[in-house]
Amino acid sequence: MSSARVRGVAALTLTTGFLLSACGQEAPPEQQARPSSTGRAERLALADCAKPAPSGTRDRSGYGLAYSTGAMQVAVEPEGGREQCVEFPRWGKPDVQVPPDTLLFTFSGGNGEGGQFEFAASALTGARVPPVRGRPRPRERSLDKPIAATVGVAIDGIYYTSRSCALTLTTIDGESAAGRFDCPDAIEQTANPFDPSDDVPHAVPAEPDHPVRSATLSGRFDVQR
Repeated sequence: MSSARVRGVAALTLTTGFLLSACGQEAPPEQQARPSSTGRAERLALADCAKPAPSGTRDRSGYGLAYSTGAMQVAVEPEGGREQCVEFPRWGKPDVQVPPDTLLFTFSGGNGEGGQFEFAASALTGARVPPVRGRPRPRERSLDKPIAATVGVAIDGIYYTSRSCALTLTTIDGESAAGRFDCPDAIEQTANPFDPSDDVPHAVPAEPDHPVRSATLSGRFDVQR
């Protein structure tokens, strides 16, 4: 990225997480407790990013969600560019719960590359709606259906995010979590939360020095305690 562009702590920080809460601010990866070193981003075959995620128990209690190992594999297809599949190792604070109401997963390959996604805790636990007098309590949305998520990926010096991703959780409990996501409209951002040389105050106006780039994102994640 050019030095004229701001790469400060993620402009998309969530009120209690980073990207996902619609009304939130992000707790950027730089400020999270994390391992002393990151893994390395691996370029894989496109078929690897298309594989199904492992299936297992889907515990909707929302308790004990802390994962130290695993990976995120994401296929990034820039508009008019070459699609590639990249794997980022699990990184950041093991506990994915960001008070009051967000679940945030972070992954890093070092050298300013990484991926993260978040979604509302209520999407997992189910919105608890009081029953209308004389009627049964509404059913919770099935986890067989995709839930709304925000995904961000930094690759080749560009940080893309999308707030309109569909995430399907195939397993989530106190031991592991996995799922697949699809984001048809990720947009380039001027701030990259994975850039280790990020030292420009984010109050400084940031103007792209070229037309904003877009990409589609899709892939899977699989993490363990």
